[in-house]
Amino acid sequence: MKTLLLLLLAALALFPQTNAPHIKAALSAYELGNAAVRNHRVDAALNSFRKAIQIEPTFMEARRALIETLLSSGNRLEAAAAITRFLEIEPDANRYRVVLGRILLEQKQPSRALAQFSILLESEPDNADGLLGFAAAAKQAGMQSQAVDALKRGASRYPADRRFRQELNSR
Repeated sequence: MKTLLLLLLAALALFPQTNAPHIKAALSAYELGNAAVRNHRVDAALNSFRKAIQIEPTFMEARRALIETLLSSGNRLEAAAAITRFLEIEPDANRYRVVLGRILLEQKQPSRALAQFSILLESEPDNADGLLGFAAAAKQAGMQSQAVDALKRGASRYPADRRFRQELNSR
């Protein structure tokens, strides 16, 4: 996070004529959001992060901060929407793809969750959280054999990870 801020400040110093007020305004809103988080002022933090994103839609640190603040405040549905927008820009952010998949499972949307876990497993075929999420989504969608296959694959790849064995034993 500090690295990004330093890079943005360096860019301001090197190219003062290019969007300096724009970048400064986004950074200012982002910093206000961080201060609000530290002071446990969730609504103010969310508003500041949203403002930073509105000013600069590709400000990924602000997007991450918004997502994390939404998740920590328990606003999982709004976090899912923010994650969806984040993944449109950063499709390889698999950590957030797992979170989105889990939220979709909570919302009883197994086909959408399956899509998220399938995308993740395309890039990381042995991702433990991806395999577990895929298995849970497949089970919820009534695809028992695919769920068992994913669990077996995970259990063979991660023999020390009890989650796979527990899930297999509960079936």
